[in-house]
Amino acid sequence: MSTLRPADGLAARDLDRHLINHAGVLVDAAALAQLPATRLSGADPFLLATGAPVSAAVPAPLLRLLMRAGSMAVPCALVTEQLGRHVTAMLAAQRIPNVWSASVSAAEYREQGTNPYRAAARALRLPVGSCLIIATDLWLREARASRARRVLISSSGSLSVASKTTDGLSPREHDVALQLALGHTYEGVAGQLGCSASAAANLMSRVMRRRGLADRTRTIADLIMSELLDTAELRAALPDRLPELAQRDQEVLTLLATHEVRTVARMTGINQDTIGGVITRATTAIGARTRTHAVVMVLLLGKPGPVAASGGAPCS
Repeated sequence: MSTLRPADGLAARDLDRHLINHAGVLVDAAALAQLPATRLSGADPFLLATGAPVSAAVPAPLLRLLMRAGSMAVPCALVTEQLGRHVTAMLAAQRIPNVWSASVSAAEYREQGTNPYRAAARALRLPVGSCLIIATDLWLREARASRARRVLISSSGSLSVASKTTDGLSPREHDVALQLALGHTYEGVAGQLGCSASAAANLMSRVMRRRGLADRTRTIADLIMSELLDTAELRAALPDRLPELAQRDQEVLTLLATHEVRTVARMTGINQDTIGGVITRATTAIGARTRTHAVVMVLLLGKPGPVAASGGAPCS
């Protein structure tokens, strides 16, 4: 992790370095709540942002960056757990400049399966990839998962650049994984994204290696459970509830999110030679396009009231 220079030596050009080429700034309200009283200032924001000498104490780097964003007309969005009067009172008490163009409730968007930082970018009508995020350690993983261009960590108002992580996805990897989760084959992904099927397959193979998984279905399920895929678009394309499914078929699809096919066969007592037919039947029964799509539906839509297995030959 690369730490920025101390606040007292932080010149306007250093702040500009983190704002330049960023269309907006997305700020975790918890970072503002951590600002120490000794690093706040009631001096004129414009004077502070331009580095003019003032009698008040020099504010913390986070506050100076916000002031600089205001002077550069860079829109800012506040990401807070819950919107309410206490947030407004906190900002007023800490003399934080009114640079906010939008604010979002993180709790509300998490319930919808949407990354709150991505929601904040949409509130500014900006792509999240063009935004700078200022987050605390608590929400660092969520900030990284948003796929913003840069993330700064704030600790008591001091700023540092978040280190790179191999757990995240590049924008292109995210797009490929999302299309696969929506039920497209690699050929379908190619048509959706304007690339070749082999390029899409290579990108997914790279993600699978990083996640330590050997099949596409488990990798997509792992990305969803790790909150590395924004599920809002997935949910929008799914029915309101999971169609009725035979109990054993439902169990098979659920287990496929975390286990290999042969392991699922052993765990459910289904013959290795017939497990493929069971998966195909379950996938068709819920209207899924592919096995991966079926598992995604089970993960996101929850459990329906299973019906008894239909008559016919046993599965094992």
